Formats: sequence, C-alpha cells, structure tokens
Amino acid sequence: MNETSRADHGPLTFEASLAKSFSLRDVPTLRAGVATLAPPVIFSRLTNNRPQPGRSLAPKPEEAFIFQVPLIANPDPDIRYSGKPTARSADAGKPGWSCLLDLRDGPTRRLDTPFDNMRLYISQRTIDEFVYQKGRRRIHGLVQQGFGEWDAVLFHFSQTLMSVLERPCEVNTLLVDALAVAFCEHVIARYGASVTSEPVQRPKLAPWQMQRIIDFFEANLNGNPSILDLASQCDLSASYFAEAFKQTAGLSPHQWLLRRRIDRAKSLLSGTDASLAAIAADCGFFDQSHFSRVFVRLVGCRPKDWRLHNRAR
Repeated sequence: MNETSRADHGPLTFEASLAKSFSLRDVPTLRAGVATLAPPVIFSRLTNNRPQPGRSLAPKPEEAFIFQVPLIANPDPDIRYSGKPTARSADAGKPGWSCLLDLRDGPTRRLDTPFDNMRLYISQRTIDEFVYQKGRRRIHGLVQQGFGEWDAVLFHFSQTLMSVLERPCEVNTLLVDALAVAFCEHVIARYGASVTSEPVQRPKLAPWQMQRIIDFFEANLNGNPSILDLASQCDLSASYFAEAFKQTAGLSPHQWLLRRRIDRAKSLLSGTDASLAAIAADCGFFDQSHFSRVFVRLVGCRPKDWRLHNRAR
C-alpha cells in the first residue's frame, strides 16, 4: 500500500504524487527550466519491482506530453486513454522504442507487471516558447505514427539520464539544462505537428554578452548556476542562449564551466599547498572524488600527479 498520510499535511510533492499514481516507493526526478514562462521539462524514472493488481491513476488533464521510454524489456503496458484501450503494439515495451502520450486524455497503464521506464515530460507552453524564441512556426502538439516508435536518440538519452539520476549528489544544473534543451530540440524536430523546413540562421552572442557571461562564471565559479541564470545576464531565452553560447564558444555552458574550474584548480595546485578537498570545494566540485574524476577526464592524469610535475618553484 502507498503511504497517503502525507496528504493530510498538505499537497504532495511532484515526486510523491507520481509515486502514488504508479504505486511506487520513490521516483527519482530531474527538472530543467528551458522556458521562462512555462513549466519545467521533467525527467523521472519509474521502476516497478513490486507488481500488483490495478492500474495507475490518471493524471490531471493538461496540455502536455510525456514520452515513455523502456530501459529494459517490459510486458505490454496496456495504455488506456480515459479508460478506453488504445492501439496496441508488440514493440511498445522494447528498449529503443518510445511511446508518446497526450496528458489531455488521462493515460493510464497496468501495474501488475514489472517495468522500468524513463518518463520525459514537456508542456505545450514550453514547446510554444521554445519555437518562438527560435523564430519557427508554432507547433500544434506532438504526434507519433501509431502507438510507439523506434527512437534510438531518446533511448540513449534516457540511458544518460539514468546515469545522472544514480548520482544525485553530483547533479550539475547546467548539465541537466543542456540535456533538457537537447531533448526539446529532438522531440520538436521529430514529432512536431508543424515544423518549418526553412534554414534557420545560427545565433551567436555579441562580444558584450560573452564577456558578461565570462564575468558571471568567474564570480560564481563554485556555484551551480542554471541556464536561466546565464540567459538572464544577456536578456535572452534559455533555449536561444544555449545555442548562441555553443556557436560562440564552441562548447556548451556546462563544458565551458568545467574547463574553467579545472583551470582554476591547476592554479591552486601549482601555487598553493591547499588540500585536494579544499581545492575541490573552492572550484565548485561536489567533493574530492568528483574533482578527481573530472580532472582525469579533461587533463589525462590525477590532480596529485599533475601537482607533482607542475609545482611552482
């Protein structure tokens, strides 16, 4: 049975509400704000290791969509809209397939079989603002041919999310934001009901905007800024900023920030006697272990070995 006593003390959190809807113990979740005036994009992992009779609760109707992406082979989920059976597909539960569900129609699924899915949420308002800031035509929802469709991009994307969710203490806001922008680009391009095929000029940041971002990064090197924080420095939308920054710097904001943190760490390693733990904290890493992993990945050796060969004399 689900614990419902929390409802007596106020509204359930999103994670608790989703867990209750699917009779799950917990629902690891990531959020990313890619549109200033719209709900966040939400990624959740739904893992049912305790099958039981019944169906999931229908979500509150809203103009939004979810992609259900199996991480392992699952039995037929028996999706129903407003209690009525939908078209079925023998492949719907296979890894690599994704099922697009419209939340206006109250989709539910069976709970008497095990499943392990990534649930990818995007609202129509987010879609509207995203395409508007890109200078594209309005998209009248997302559509999928038949029930379920092979989508290797969403499957590999979901595997990446799974890795991120397994290390919640190391979640970097800019990384999650970058994933959300990539998700929006993909599903709008592939499933958008009306997309212009006209080429769109790639945006770039003006020199003053790039300098403002560099200054912001320098002042917040040990923080965890979001893509909206950065975009606001340039008076741009999150989606426009993310693309413009990459076109200008050649890296995503997350990648650029990591490299700048490593540069600062090198300076501290060569010029001070600070411990690796202290350097990790000063440069914005979650702990010494996280700092060492990123350092090895970007520099090619461990921090203590780099310090040994580059100590200021």
